[in-house]
Amino acid sequence: MNQLMGIEFKKMALIDANKLVGSIGGLNCVILIWGASHNFCCIRTYSDAENFQRIAIMLLACAIGTQHQVYLPIDTGDLAEKWSYKWDARPGNSFAKGIRITAVRSSIDQPKSFTYTPKRRLKQYPWHPWSVTCDVQTELPVFTLAGMPGETACPRLWDGRRDLREPHMVCIGGHPKALIRLARLLLDYANTDTPPDEEIVLETVGGLRGVGPLSYEARFERVDPCCCAACVGDSS
Repeated sequence: MNQLMGIEFKKMALIDANKLVGSIGGLNCVILIWGASHNFCCIRTYSDAENFQRIAIMLLACAIGTQHQVYLPIDTGDLAEKWSYKWDARPGNSFAKGIRITAVRSSIDQPKSFTYTPKRRLKQYPWHPWSVTCDVQTELPVFTLAGMPGETACPRLWDGRRDLREPHMVCIGGHPKALIRLARLLLDYANTDTPPDEEIVLETVGGLRGVGPLSYEARFERVDPCCCAACVGDSS
């Protein structure tokens, strides 16, 4: 994955987004949709560095690719059980089955290049206080939910709120520069040269803002592979 660091957009633009998706296939991570009382929803992504890089590559491909939308299925494998200590299984929690990324096309301010220099350290709220005064419509990503085709129509409760207990896919959208900002953040977070001290939090407008209007809160936690003898198969 590291060969994509510092790639020029004009070079990447020649690659169809679908080809990139086809080469990556899917994701092996856990995305927990947590809504304690259906009044609040938080989308929490638990992943290793490689799968954060995969999401970042798709964000970049969508921002400048020939198609404005891509979809990545999620295969949690045994990760949901393996990382179960990180959440509780209260009603209202569910696991996402995929990620759909959509870029909003604009006729101005289209990015022409992407250069990447890893940050040595990230803040838990990485874009604050810049995010307070930025153009939230075009510079911040939006995280929402949609029902899985053929499985659920994303039903709503009696008062109009979404029923978060149903299977969903996570939808990430925004203008190209918002998707690029998120991709850069995930590449920084996936940099294994810098151990993650804490999770990354993108709060809504009521907090230390990191997402656009009408977005759910998003959190990312890097879970590095265990290096103990039992996990690496060392029988000595």
